[in-house]
Amino acid sequence: MYYLLIPLFGVPLILAIFALRSRRSGFWKKWWPPVVSALLIYGGCLAANVYWQVQYGIPVLPTKADLELFLYFCLFLVFVFFIMYLVFFFVMRKPFWKMNLLFLATSSGLFLLFAGAFLGMGPFMSKVEYVSVVQSVKNKWQAVPVQASSNKPIDVTLVYSKRDCLKRCAGQPYDSLILVRNQSGQPLDIELLVRLQNESGAVIEDKQALPLKLAAGEIAPVWTEDTNMEENFWERVSTVTDERVAAIAYQFSIIDRR
Repeated sequence: MYYLLIPLFGVPLILAIFALRSRRSGFWKKWWPPVVSALLIYGGCLAANVYWQVQYGIPVLPTKADLELFLYFCLFLVFVFFIMYLVFFFVMRKPFWKMNLLFLATSSGLFLLFAGAFLGMGPFMSKVEYVSVVQSVKNKWQAVPVQASSNKPIDVTLVYSKRDCLKRCAGQPYDSLILVRNQSGQPLDIELLVRLQNESGAVIEDKQALPLKLAAGEIAPVWTEDTNMEENFWERVSTVTDERVAAIAYQFSIIDRR
C-alpha cells in the first residue's frame, strides 16, 4: 500500500523531460521546476530520515543485505543504460554531444528515480507507520512525569500484537512489539524477563530480553531471541508467538557496571 507513493519520486524526472522539450531561454527559467521539486521531495525525505534517527534511533539507510541488493540492481541499471546509449546513438542519430547530453539526463533521472524509490519512499512510508505507532505510546508515557510515574526504575508496555497479513491469516504467527522506559532519572543497564499472556491471562511463554542499556528517560524497543536483527529496524518485532499476546508482566534486575 505504502509503495503506491513511490511514483512521487518520479515527479522531478517527468518535469525534467518537459524541461528538455521546453523552448524557454535561460537555465533557471527552464530547469527550476525539476530542481525545486527534487529538493523538496528528496531533501524532505532525507531531513525526515535524519530526524527519526535522532529521535527514534531508526537508521537512515536500510540493512546491509538491502544495500547489497541495491548494488546488484545498480549493476543491472548500468547494462540497461548501455543498451539505451546504443539506441540513442543508432536510432535517434543526434550529434554526438547532444546525444550524450540527452543520455546523461535520462540515465541520471532514471537512476535517481529508482534510488529514491528503493532507499527513500518505500522505507520512508514504512518508517511513518512505525513512528506513528511508537509515538502514540510515547505520548501516553510522556503525559506522566518520570518522577511521578511510580517507584519502579523502569516501565514496560505492549505496543501491539498482530498478524502481518491481510487475508488467509489462519496459522500465521503474531508479531508483538514491546517498549521499555527508563524512569529512574539515571542511566541503567537492565536484564529483563517478559511474561507473555493471552486474553484469558494464561501464560504463553517467558522471554528473556537482550541486555538493555538505557539513558535517563530513554524509551527503547525490547529485543529477544525472536528478533531478527538482520531486518530493518522499523520492521523488527520483540517476539513471535502462535497466540495473540494480550498482556505482559515482567521481572528485571539492574546490572551494576561499577
